[in-house]
Amino acid sequence: MPLHHYIEQYFQQNLVARSKGIPFENPALEKRPKVLNVEDRNIDAKTHQIPIRIYTPDDEVAFYPLFVFFHGGGFIHGNLESHDVSCRLLCQLSGYKVISVDYRLSPNHPAPAAFHDCYTATEWVIRNASELGGRQEEVVVGGPSAGGNLATVVAMKSIMTKDFQLAKQVLHYPILDIDVSIKGSDYQSRDLYNAKYGVDITKSHADLLHNGQAGQQYESPLLADENTLSQMPKTLIFTAEYDPLCDEGEFYAEKLKEVGVDVKLVRFDGGIHGFMQNFPGSPDYMRGYDITSEFLISD
Repeated sequence: MPLHHYIEQYFQQNLVARSKGIPFENPALEKRPKVLNVEDRNIDAKTHQIPIRIYTPDDEVAFYPLFVFFHGGGFIHGNLESHDVSCRLLCQLSGYKVISVDYRLSPNHPAPAAFHDCYTATEWVIRNASELGGRQEEVVVGGPSAGGNLATVVAMKSIMTKDFQLAKQVLHYPILDIDVSIKGSDYQSRDLYNAKYGVDITKSHADLLHNGQAGQQYESPLLADENTLSQMPKTLIFTAEYDPLCDEGEFYAEKLKEVGVDVKLVRFDGGIHGFMQNFPGSPDYMRGYDITSEFLISD
């Protein structure tokens, strides 16, 4: 279907945003979604501290399911504040206690620093599930864009190491192949939409390549072997029609389905990358949070 009219109108008025992205500002604190409690803490990773933010829902239950959330930002941007509204909405609508992780970013902390922080944080959440009011068997990982990459790679490594087992993974328009090729890529959506609607993947992914890690399955989950993929947890994947990452997200969903993983794939026609953070109040914005919450609550 055609690009949503309000998106097209925005880019006609903000041409530089086509390649540089849509600037984002949080609303004032009093206008953000309400939850029972928000607490900032730090995880001791021995060599450094990993900041986290814990969101507790209003629901009074014996145990809270736990959602370990990794923000987006192309591995070079983002923090606890940038996705505060997202975490509040997920907490409020699903009844999950959400633990947002402020992982280290490139270029100051090149790959695999972000991954190590996310894995360490997930281990910490599982180890401290009782203290957090949850249970080890009800821990979910997820996030948008780069956060989706980090989430599924955390799940992948946990399968290989058998350190822990995750209940579900939530991948909103994830980065799944860090090869930055546009022309001649296997993913037609890259050639059609890169740098046209707020995302230039050549800038977002390039930091990962500095260590010569392109092609490794810990950064490009699409390269994982079938045995590993077959053990992945129940999965939700969102794609957007006008997102350069659309094709790889849908290809990943198919690969998971082919090896027997329970996958729910939802394409948001007429939408673009980042629709669950940009254009609040639009139909796709709230639909994304509603579908995610339904997936989290479901068996």
